[in-house]
Amino acid sequence: MQFNVAQLLKELTGATRRYELAEPLGGLDEELKLLGPLVGNVQLLRTNSGVLVTGELSTVVQVACNRCLEPIAAAIRFDLAESFRPLTEVYTGRYLRPDEFEGSEDELDDAALLIDERHILDLSEVVRQAVWLALPMYPGCNWEGAGTCPNLSRRMAELGNLADIELYTDEEGPHQEDEIDPRWAALLKLRSNDDSA
Repeated sequence: MQFNVAQLLKELTGATRRYELAEPLGGLDEELKLLGPLVGNVQLLRTNSGVLVTGELSTVVQVACNRCLEPIAAAIRFDLAESFRPLTEVYTGRYLRPDEFEGSEDELDDAALLIDERHILDLSEVVRQAVWLALPMYPGCNWEGAGTCPNLSRRMAELGNLADIELYTDEEGPHQEDEIDPRWAALLKLRSNDDSA
């Protein structure tokens, strides 16, 4: 996911390059179990201060089901929109001082958003962060929506008689009066008053 943008930096503001990606993501992050390549398209747009990268990308990541903890594949899609700034002037190779950049110096703190001395724009760190942000918060085996996880039901059936085990879905299960903490008894009375009204 590295692009040589030397020629693009020599062109006028508004010049673009478009690329179709189908790149393996091995070694992107040790904690991510990527099951497929990164596919999609990116556009590099010459701006007055560097290069704006936009794109729509997708891949497949192995995650654990939130209910049964079995590994499942989750397809993720995400959009990119990041501005990259060059470290050196393309014609002379001279390092650019922070005051020569448009914008604030705080934007120069992120090394992942800098184009290196050889005019290579590297998307790896930006993509790694985008993949983490695109992961589902509560991945589940049940692709139909809320309900009992099919793997969890099967596992519970293997452990014993399923009739003796109550599996609760996303709705709250029943409570016995004697199981309730006495400190919450006053709240329980309020709830029962609301039910009778």
